[in-house]
Amino acid sequence: MSGFRVAYYFPATTGKLLATIPGVASVQAIEPAQRWNLPTDVDVIFAPPDFGDLGEHNAPRPIGWPGSIKFVQIASSGTDGYPRWMFDGPVVATSAGTAAPPIAEYVLTAMLMHEKRLPAMFARPGDAPVTQTGMMANPLGSLEAKTLGLLGVGHIGTEVARLAQVFGMKIIAHRRSTAAAPNPAMTLVSLDELLARADHLVLAAPMTPETAGVIGAAALAKVKHGVHIVNIARGGLIDQAALAAALDRGQVGGATLDVTDPEPLPPGDPLWTAPNVRITDHISWSSAGTPRRIFALFADNLGRFAKGERLINQLD
Repeated sequence: MSGFRVAYYFPATTGKLLATIPGVASVQAIEPAQRWNLPTDVDVIFAPPDFGDLGEHNAPRPIGWPGSIKFVQIASSGTDGYPRWMFDGPVVATSAGTAAPPIAEYVLTAMLMHEKRLPAMFARPGDAPVTQTGMMANPLGSLEAKTLGLLGVGHIGTEVARLAQVFGMKIIAHRRSTAAAPNPAMTLVSLDELLARADHLVLAAPMTPETAGVIGAAALAKVKHGVHIVNIARGGLIDQAALAAALDRGQVGGATLDVTDPEPLPPGDPLWTAPNVRITDHISWSSAGTPRRIFALFADNLGRFAKGERLINQLD
């Protein structure tokens, strides 16, 4: 084969970048109106997920799918946000790990903001100055010696743990697999122990039938009093009504949510008025380096596919 014919659903600048990758013979943009009416006469599909309209998950299967398509590269770690038929036929690879650095930085930022009581501690004109005596009586928190609890130990959890070590945190984690901890400073524990000990509980697990609603009323009744929960995985991991109730009664001391269910969170949802909640719009992955890492992974996978090798992050 002289090169791959690639169809993509990205901004127009993406096509110019794709055309520079060795092994790409031609590029074809997928029009927004044809979001899931994917062409079947190309070799490769390169597409991001769609979290804005859950109805897209039920988009009809294109006639003749998969046709000549040999593999699909998705620009996300998870497989939600795509119609199920996309995974029928061609080889599919995810972009797991490409957003781990900025997401880990987001998590550390969230934990530090919680401990340092930001932005509440920002000085404003007319405020009475905070006295040193007052700060002695009510000191700011610290990550040092606090316990980080990781639910999920993939690329993101591993990177969060690496950064947390620098701050002197104790690191415990729970994972479903029997694989060893990827970091010698990390101790694998049961879910109940994770909930009971974590000062900062970070959700970094994939969304599966087993993990849906894993942080529900029963789990929230077991968490350490005052825990700070950070969710950078999927909103469906949390029973949000139960979380709002736990925040109201003080069992949960705060929550930083980059993902919700649904996205965006609708006006009137109890989480908007629950105490000590920070919500962002699924942006923790964002950094100038993330697209670069995704394109580098795609280029690597094109080369691997051409040589008949297993792809990075290839789904089984």
